Amino acid sequence: MLIDSFSHPFYDIEIEHLLTADEIHLVKILSIDGRRFTYELRAALSEDAISYIKSLIDASVFGDRIVERSAEGFESRESPTRLKKHS
Repeated sequence: MLIDSFSHPFYDIEIEHLLTADEIHLVKILSIDGRRFTYELRAALSEDAISYIKSLIDASVFGDRIVERSAEGFESRESPTRLKKHS
C-alpha cells in the first residue's frame, strides 16, 4: 500500500509517486507561512525514510533536496535543478 501523505506540525505534506523503474517519490511540502519546497526521495518510502525527512524539516532544511539511501541510512543534498512545483 502506497503512502500518499504523512503529518508533521505546521506543514502540509503530500507524496507523489513517480512511475519509473526506480523508486522515486516527490515529497511536496507546504509550510504554514507559505513556503513550498520538494524533496525527491530516491529510495523506498519506508518509516525510516519518513523519519529522516521529518528530521530534515525539524532542522529547518528548506529548499529542494535529493534524499538517497547511504551506508549510514540516508543523506540529502541540494537539488541541482528546481524540482516539480506544486500547489
